[in-house]
Amino acid sequence: MTEYTWPNGVDDPTSEDIRRAWPATMTALPVGARVTGRVIGRQRFGVFVKIDGAPYALGLAEIGGSPPGTVPPRLGFMISGGVVDHAEHNCQVKLRLDDWGDEREPLPLTIGERLADREALSGFLRRLRQDFEASGDQWENRTLDRFLEALEAWVGDAPGWYANHGQELPAGGDWTFIARALSAARFYE
Repeated sequence: MTEYTWPNGVDDPTSEDIRRAWPATMTALPVGARVTGRVIGRQRFGVFVKIDGAPYALGLAEIGGSPPGTVPPRLGFMISGGVVDHAEHNCQVKLRLDDWGDEREPLPLTIGERLADREALSGFLRRLRQDFEASGDQWENRTLDRFLEALEAWVGDAPGWYANHGQELPAGGDWTFIARALSAARFYE
């Protein structure tokens, strides 16, 4: 999935406009500032946002900071959220959205759910397979090679996921970690 609506016209800022305005953008949109805007770009990893009231600001909300099972919202979707960081190297305002739209898929493993043993993992895998049978056409990673590639990437980035959800990464791994990794691989890139 790669979709963009911007830039598409004469009045849209160029990358040079965005770079020149970067110091003013950081001042106008400090960490913690509330923003609204429209989704102008959609990728597997998140959405690009044209921020209201900041014509030369480009926002990025990464899906890693979204609720589990989230699919990036469609182009044109109006968002609200907060500024969480500034990426100076590419002049992007990092955002955490309040609402990711209505495209959230049900997850077979909730954030607080724990798996204690092999039988629980087996039950989880059954639910994951049933989720694929019921809505696999909505999974981002529908083929085995894409699924495994996403699984590898998610396991590598797992400390960030756990930190974003106020949890500690299990030191030696556990059944829950394995299940969470398999679940995340449906959409993670």
